[in-house]
Amino acid sequence: MKNVIVKNEAVSETLGVVLLIGIAVILISAEGAFIFAREGPDDLPHTSLREWMDTSEDVIYLKHCGGEAIKTDELEIIANINGEKYVYTSPEIHEELGNKSFWDLGEVLAIDARSEWGLDLKDYHNINLYLIDTPTEELVQKVTLTTDFRKAPYLTRWITPKGEVVDTSGGEAELSHVQVEDWKRLEELNIKDEDGAYTVYHPPKKIGTETDPTIYQEFDFGINPCLYGFRPGDSLTNATLKIVYRTNDNSLLKIELRFYDTDSPLGWTAREIMLPEKNAFNVTYIPLINFINTTEDLAEFTVRLEAVTNADSEKEVNIDYLALWIE
Repeated sequence: MKNVIVKNEAVSETLGVVLLIGIAVILISAEGAFIFAREGPDDLPHTSLREWMDTSEDVIYLKHCGGEAIKTDELEIIANINGEKYVYTSPEIHEELGNKSFWDLGEVLAIDARSEWGLDLKDYHNINLYLIDTPTEELVQKVTLTTDFRKAPYLTRWITPKGEVVDTSGGEAELSHVQVEDWKRLEELNIKDEDGAYTVYHPPKKIGTETDPTIYQEFDFGINPCLYGFRPGDSLTNATLKIVYRTNDNSLLKIELRFYDTDSPLGWTAREIMLPEKNAFNVTYIPLINFINTTEDLAEFTVRLEAVTNADSEKEVNIDYLALWIE
């Protein structure tokens, strides 16, 4: 009889591998159950905030620009200013927003860094804000204030031209002529003419009622949207032009305001607004939101005045104030 020799080495190795795989599967399953059982940040508010700062008043502004409302009692703001930590608590947020339970769309939160933290803010300061959801201690949003986003709140004032001014009529036009609204003071003092108070545009005389596109006054507003809290891709909800002007008599056949249109290949011809003749300074508001509604429009915003007269003698149109309101 032959001796039968049984070898168990291969069987033992196979069983060992099977056992190791089984243990690994059990561990992975347990870890997966732990991970998926955790309460994730799904309940975090999804929102968009716009930030800016007024260094003259040491105030930081945050505007709720989109997304969900935020519970004021579940929010905390941590500021890192030049490496130092400062906290704006939930009760302070609640009080600043008028004791409301929610921070709603369109509302602006103002943090007075001077009174709250004793700070004198400067343009060169390194400032980061962290909005924390206190129940989960998760980050809702981080915002960084740089010099590109610092300004007095744009919702509280008109923007006057700051770019180039061109006059081809032989008249006179400077930025200072349209940046200050002083026509009421002139009327009160019964002063008709005052050097430097307003522009002088001499309209050409033409056969017919069409203006001469080569004779105009042009005002480039020179707006950097970032300085007013707008970023590339943002949309405007309001754009209104305010113009204070007079024509001195009734000899004009047509007065037009034209606006540069970034969307039109024709440029200046896209939007023509007729102004009525006014012998005394008149305040006129012109809604432009149908035309000026993107940051690109805002960056290229330029106004051009054209007119035509039927008078033999030289006539003039005066502009005392020109400004744009944006939101």
